[in-house]
Amino acid sequence: MNIPTSRTWLHAVSLALGVAILAACGHRDETPAPPGDRLAPVPVAADSVTVSGPSAGGYMAVQFHVAHSALVHGAGIFAAGPFMCAEGSLTEALGRCMKGDSEIPADELATLTSELALQDEIDPIAGLADDRVYLFHGSADPVVAKTVVDALQTYYATLVAPGAIERVELEGAGHTFPADDATLAPCAATAAPFVGHCGYDGARRMLEHLYGAFAPVPSTPRPGELRPVDQAPYAAAAGASGFGAQGWLYVPAVCAGKGKPARCRLHVVFHGCKQGASYVKDAFVRRSGYLAAADAGNVVVLFPQVEPSFQPLNPNGCWDWWGYGGDAYGTRRAPQVMAVKAMVDDLLGAAATESRGG
Repeated sequence: MNIPTSRTWLHAVSLALGVAILAACGHRDETPAPPGDRLAPVPVAADSVTVSGPSAGGYMAVQFHVAHSALVHGAGIFAAGPFMCAEGSLTEALGRCMKGDSEIPADELATLTSELALQDEIDPIAGLADDRVYLFHGSADPVVAKTVVDALQTYYATLVAPGAIERVELEGAGHTFPADDATLAPCAATAAPFVGHCGYDGARRMLEHLYGAFAPVPSTPRPGELRPVDQAPYAAAAGASGFGAQGWLYVPAVCAGKGKPARCRLHVVFHGCKQGASYVKDAFVRRSGYLAAADAGNVVVLFPQVEPSFQPLNPNGCWDWWGYGGDAYGTRRAPQVMAVKAMVDDLLGAAATESRGG
């Protein structure tokens, strides 16, 4: 699954680009978490874990969902394709998995999923059967073709129950995360932080498809707390390269109240390329609509972060969905998957033990 020698020129170009980006984009969030701290448990139900992400983050969300389908109960994917789409090839990642310049073999990738499950590289596919899936694509997206999301829909349709998939093709939307905020760039724009004013609250619509309808927004909302997350111990334990020093955890007020807080849900958001903290600080986290939706639905939201790197070669700060971190990138053994899974396990705490009958 490594890049063939014949593609050395592409590797060299990416290498030069990586050096330039690293020189220009080295800033971090101003308030790093104390070193060595692991996440404390929060009051979330063990059977409430879902994931989402745009573009490369969408690919990572699919990988995490499929690899840990016994844990994850739904996924929201914005402008991305099926599990193992790149099959370890950067050329396929940039070509068929983004531009849609050749057919994506969705049925073959579903068969590969079954084979990996039989090899115990991922959870049994039975864990996907009752999950809900939300798919989004903008009709004016110049980065990810409609056929790529079509292939993702075909892929999931072979694994989840009929009627579990909601597909949205938003007219005029570019390669952007759809939000309902007039202060953002126009929906047709494709520019950092890749969040646009589409008159459509993508975060809330997606989360409501996964969890059910939320309460109306109160006239005097009670916002929760955005906490820094020290990612270093998780990256070190998993041997995961590319992790930023800090991620974020959003805890709605009702999930962190004094006394006995409300029982809440847990959602993990994987950002897209050039959308992590190294590029946009916390703009995607704060402006995408996730926080307001989390308050409305009692959803604790984890925002893990990766950053651009020279080694391994990841010049645009993308999650590993094509194999830059090793051949196991689509399995439970993938270092980035292992690191995020450990974060989720710590947040679940006793709830995870209870779900296993411990």
